[in-house]
Amino acid sequence: MTNAQDILDSLAAQGHELRFTNPEQGDPAQAVVETVEVDDTAALGSLAWSKRQGAAHSFSGTLLLCTEAAVGEPPPVDTSVPARLCSPNPAAVIAVCARPRLALAQAVWRFFADLTEDRPGRFQDPAQAREAEMLGAWVRNAFIGPNVRLGAHCAIGCAGMGYERAADGTLVGFPQMGRVIVEPDVDIAAHATIQRGALGETRLCKGAKIGPHVNVGHNVVVGRDVLIAGHAQIGGGARIGDRAVLWQSCAVANGVTIGEGAVIGMGAQVRHDVPPGETWVGNPARPLPSK
Repeated sequence: MTNAQDILDSLAAQGHELRFTNPEQGDPAQAVVETVEVDDTAALGSLAWSKRQGAAHSFSGTLLLCTEAAVGEPPPVDTSVPARLCSPNPAAVIAVCARPRLALAQAVWRFFADLTEDRPGRFQDPAQAREAEMLGAWVRNAFIGPNVRLGAHCAIGCAGMGYERAADGTLVGFPQMGRVIVEPDVDIAAHATIQRGALGETRLCKGAKIGPHVNVGHNVVVGRDVLIAGHAQIGGGARIGDRAVLWQSCAVANGVTIGEGAVIGMGAQVRHDVPPGETWVGNPARPLPSK
């Protein structure tokens, strides 16, 4: 537990130029910060970061580190009432800075490093926990639903590869504090890796099948009955729609959405969103012409 003023002082000492925008802002020295959350689900007592347009206007946490875009005017909901300038929480501290993601990473390592520690995985079926141990599966920071099949030496809930580069060129790890949710009837083959959410969660939805040596990045959502073949690489924050098929050794870039029922060919390098039902192949991946 710390307070917003301590965090802000630490960031200023590391070279961040901070501008405060909340006209109703309370005393940062009295604003207690206990945890770190995603900006749009943050609750009182939490620290978050955002670059999302207008994010500050709906922020319900305690300290938000954000870009100028995040304090831009949101669409008015009721034109008879003037739009609020900032957070609905009068005690919120809204700090604008050029690199809020880096600022949050540095704040977490300084004040909340314990939140990054690995925690034992939870299994809905205790027998699955014993089987996972026999297989040499590494399961942490995760909830495993019923009828999930795990392959030998798979890793579920490990930290991802998020980094920010500081002003001196060094890489600062973005803290990985989230979890993995594995819904019922999912198969995770041998040596597959499912990274925990950085903030929030990584989710494998019901019936998804993950092949050997597949890497699923942080905060990815794999839809229902998706098939991902061996050695595929799924970048952080990607969304894989229900019943999509990703064939061997393809790669999906960070934040890309693969539509429902889409097919990604072997070795394809997907850099842009794929519409539902389309087949994309090649490097860079492009739609396969219809016959």
